[in-house]
Amino acid sequence: MNPQDPFALPVAASDLTRLEEILRGAVVSGEPFVDEIATHLIGAGGKRLRPTLTLVSAELRGGAVTEETLLGGVAVELVHLASLYHDDVMDEADRRRNVVSVNGRWGNLLAVVVGDFLLARSAEIAASLGTEIAGTLATTLARLCQGQIAEARSVYRIDRSVEDYLAAIADKTGALMGTSCRIGALTAELDGPDTEALTAFGEKLGFVFQIRDDILDIVATEEESGKPPGQDLAEGIYTLPVQRALVDRRVGPELRRLLGRPLGHDDVELARALVAGSEGIAESQDVARRYALEAGEIAQRLSDGVVARSLRGLGMRLVDDLDRSMRALAS
Repeated sequence: MNPQDPFALPVAASDLTRLEEILRGAVVSGEPFVDEIATHLIGAGGKRLRPTLTLVSAELRGGAVTEETLLGGVAVELVHLASLYHDDVMDEADRRRNVVSVNGRWGNLLAVVVGDFLLARSAEIAASLGTEIAGTLATTLARLCQGQIAEARSVYRIDRSVEDYLAAIADKTGALMGTSCRIGALTAELDGPDTEALTAFGEKLGFVFQIRDDILDIVATEEESGKPPGQDLAEGIYTLPVQRALVDRRVGPELRRLLGRPLGHDDVELARALVAGSEGIAESQDVARRYALEAGEIAQRLSDGVVARSLRGLGMRLVDDLDRSMRALAS
């Protein structure tokens, strides 16, 4: 566990190594062309936050990470990876994790089909872990789709409400993080109160993570975020920082004149500058901080062990790290 990493959680390096081995093995079909596409984003790295949450949740009461827990972590990571394949097609994105996106390299058709292949592998693993885990993952996948549909319906709508935004990220991000924790609890056979608390914690953490990501989409460079900055603005997806900037009297009128339509590079950069210079960033940070505090309060219901203490501080570590990044950019 690296104390300088805001995402760091108390997981053994050997367990993370084994997780990577199982993850790669789960998508290998024996067909080299399919395998190349299926492992493309795995090879590009990533935080592995969701499967790590699965592993630490299983260790809440001092238990060991079992093969079932590792498989559960792989199942949630495959759902996440599939969602990235599909999202990049919908967003027409050409970069992801500082590499060419799957659709950018192999085209939309193969990106969609191989994304479906990853979902099928995830379902196969979940089925091997029992009906409760399989059902949980299926329900989560339905929520992911609902969140994506809600977001797609809001494209280019400058009147999109904050409530609509929060409902969409509850399904798109919160659901899978909650399920990541829940599957860890189920594989470790934790009791009902612990399982429900871990699930609720993960859902709240999903809000923190997504709002943080949406702020970084405005202010970070491509090198920092691994994808082109302002991508959501270009595609007409108006996230919380943009929504709050739209009602800022100083920049709102000019921003409203820009948005509501596809933007070229120069207009994206102008819109980013307007949002970055508005109260929308600080207000969004405050919302992320509120969810981080709520996540911490839920984690208070858990034990007083190393895992529980780390989970209690995770949301605020993400917010504090964002604050440090913002101060560095301003200096």
